[in-house]
Amino acid sequence: MKFTIEKKLLEKVMSHAVGIIERKQTVPILGYVLMESSSVDNTIKITSTNMDLTIVDVVKAEVEQSGIYCVAANLLYDITKKMKNNSKITVSFDEAKGSVVIISNNSSFDIHYMNKDNFPPIIDATYDVKFLLNSEVLKKSINIAKVAMLQDNTRFHLNGINMHYENDLGVNKLRFVATDLFRISCVSVLAPNESQSMPSIIVSKKTVGEILKLIEDTAADEVCLSISDTRICFQLSDDSINTEFSSRLINGTFPEYKSALEVSNDKILLVNTEDFIDAIDRVSTVVMDSTNSIRLDIQSDKLILNGVSRELGSATEEVEASFNAFEPMTICFNGKYLMEILEKIETKEVKFLLAESSSSTIIEPSEKTGQDMLFAIMPIEVVKN
Repeated sequence: MKFTIEKKLLEKVMSHAVGIIERKQTVPILGYVLMESSSVDNTIKITSTNMDLTIVDVVKAEVEQSGIYCVAANLLYDITKKMKNNSKITVSFDEAKGSVVIISNNSSFDIHYMNKDNFPPIIDATYDVKFLLNSEVLKKSINIAKVAMLQDNTRFHLNGINMHYENDLGVNKLRFVATDLFRISCVSVLAPNESQSMPSIIVSKKTVGEILKLIEDTAADEVCLSISDTRICFQLSDDSINTEFSSRLINGTFPEYKSALEVSNDKILLVNTEDFIDAIDRVSTVVMDSTNSIRLDIQSDKLILNGVSRELGSATEEVEASFNAFEPMTICFNGKYLMEILEKIETKEVKFLLAESSSSTIIEPSEKTGQDMLFAIMPIEVVKN
């Protein structure tokens, strides 16, 4: 094996690899990448896996000799990062030394390797559904949906995003839904025709994080999604790197969420999105309890926010608003949860659909945007001053 590659390209593909590889491994080979050079098409193929997630990158290089070896992923990444920018790196196998040699400018490293036969076999899944999705649409949908993704690993079926096909009043949609049992986030985009036969799947939190990084790291306009009952695969290609990222799906049943979004809340509150976010941020400064409780006193033309802490004191702020109910209303939310939702609203105003102080509230943009988004949030017990 001998090839020469641009430093920035090797650094990029190795950053993909270490994203799914833990530095401390109980199974040593899982800390390695399988590196294969081909003189036939002048490419380097780098494969990494943690048995649940697998990333395969193919990148152009100047290949003098074909070969295949397993190299320590984090070590190779650390070496590559420290090489000079705009430099080239030569990687070769030295039979006399019995090591992989890495050379760039005046630097030289001899590093240990493992035999390719030790590398775990890569799952060759059969994908029944395959379709293309605009990369920016996919990134934005995931970023919005993950707001309500549960962070507690004890409920594994909520540690991710539910993706499924939906026919909504004759319109084919692809939905991204997450819930932490206090909130629901739902994003709908136009579904490609090929997605209509896809099963309802749950994409893990780790997978969500990695695909967002991969999309951010590529110039690809589209992502090819391939789906089976147990795995999902994302393929991204640009002028420099072809990436295939596959992951095991979460084996569980996502909760029935539609009834929580289809409530007939008839009290409508309209408020400036940015002003509301800023007000919550300021009032939250004095709130120290675990619920981060912010009380909203809603009147026909204004919204009064109250935050109280026994240790620090209290804060109050008034924001202009429009409320269509005849009687004022008081409701209390977790300020952090509320802010995280509001930060995803792109319209100047945000719409709250309310019922009672103990009932779930629907939050949505005040007007249609490129992607349909809908949130539900449960109130908490109203705090009395």
